[in-house]
Amino acid sequence: MKLICTQENLKNGLLTAGRIISPSNTLPILNNILLKTENGLLKIASTNLEVAVSTQVRCKIEEEGAITVFSKTIIDLINNLPNKNISLETIGADLHIETENYKTSVKTLPADEFPLIPEPEGKEKISLGAQELKNAINQVVFAVSTNQTQPEISGVFMNVEEKIITLAATDRYRLAEKKITLPKSAGFSQQVVIPQKTILELSRVIGNQTEDIEITLNPNQISFTLGQTQIISRLIDGQYPDYKQIIPQNSSTVIHTQKQAFINALKAGGIFSQGSNSVKFDFAQGKQVLTVTSESQDLGKSVVELPSEIEGGDGELILNHRYILDCLSCMETPNVIVKIINDSSPSLILPEGKNDYVYLIMPIKS
Repeated sequence: MKLICTQENLKNGLLTAGRIISPSNTLPILNNILLKTENGLLKIASTNLEVAVSTQVRCKIEEEGAITVFSKTIIDLINNLPNKNISLETIGADLHIETENYKTSVKTLPADEFPLIPEPEGKEKISLGAQELKNAINQVVFAVSTNQTQPEISGVFMNVEEKIITLAATDRYRLAEKKITLPKSAGFSQQVVIPQKTILELSRVIGNQTEDIEITLNPNQISFTLGQTQIISRLIDGQYPDYKQIIPQNSSTVIHTQKQAFINALKAGGIFSQGSNSVKFDFAQGKQVLTVTSESQDLGKSVVELPSEIEGGDGELILNHRYILDCLSCMETPNVIVKIINDSSPSLILPEGKNDYVYLIMPIKS
């Protein structure tokens, strides 16, 4: 293999592919990045056997070939080279890298030892805006369970049904659901559970890119293609719980309040809720004020009164302030709605004026 590539293109490609590589890999080849000439481009790929990321960068190919290089070495090296053209050439078992007054030789492993990354063969394909998908991911992924004894909820649930994609995540203490309306009908229905690591990596790869992303599905795999970059991932086996049945359809109290003021009140309360993360909410229709209280014997007390529009009964309940901040930080509307049944039933937090997002949170028993 022999080629010339710009430092910037090579650096970006290596960073895109290299993020999924874990230092705890037991197979040495999984610590390596594949470099392969393909269709006049340089393909850069990595895998941890659950997720594979590949991207292609423009370069001038003088000789076809493929090798693998230890990821940390090649990434650190290219990051520290000047932003000039870089020459890469394999000589024996070494990769020679040259630019200006830099000459480096890096050990390699054969490309045929690199695990085969199967192309998804599914005919079920969807196309939608990359930023729209990224925003939806960010509104649910924090609610994924980290409990490995329940693998069916350790990923993001995706339901494709005609013109609607629904993303949902739960750890049994909270639930986030986001709906995306497709520009045209998908023409099929399918439900899958995508590993959390795959979803997080997808969000990072999307970054600020605004083009469309193509999703390909089959019973065991999912792939996301954005420009020259592709992520292929296995799916999680198991039946995702029927979460719809726990979303309350009615409430005894409805509170409309300003989002940023709510965030500030929760952050102030969080200072005094160390350890428990709990804050108390008091609400009364007559006062039209939502009071957020947090108290610590060692640290002190916070009481914040939020002017709010309150409909229904008076009451109080205790919630995890961090769970609420997770959802408020990614809501796009200036005002939010809190729907409460009582202090022992789940409450809902919704964006005011939109019906595409639902966040459910279980109360803390006092």
